[in-house]
Amino acid sequence: METGEPISQDFFTPEGSILKVNGADIQVFEYSSAEEMENEASQVSPDGGSIGTSMLMWVDAPHFYKSGRILVLYVGSNPTVLDLLETTLGQQFAGR
Repeated sequence: METGEPISQDFFTPEGSILKVNGADIQVFEYSSAEEMENEASQVSPDGGSIGTSMLMWVDAPHFYKSGRILVLYVGSNPTVLDLLETTLGQQFAGR
């Protein structure tokens, strides 16, 4: 795993970081509190197709995970990466 570039998403308040995991980009957003993270996570539709009022078109299947003050977004379908995220963070709370 290696740390990549910072990333900003209009629909999440904090600036995130891209982590490279098995060659895949994982977007990690750290909030100042678990409550703030949960508030923004609650805006994500169950299939990940919209966040708040933003309708999103993903290049691959989106997968959203959360733990503590961390929200993680992985757009892809690599089974090894998905298994690692699920083992580390638990079941995705939204996505396809």
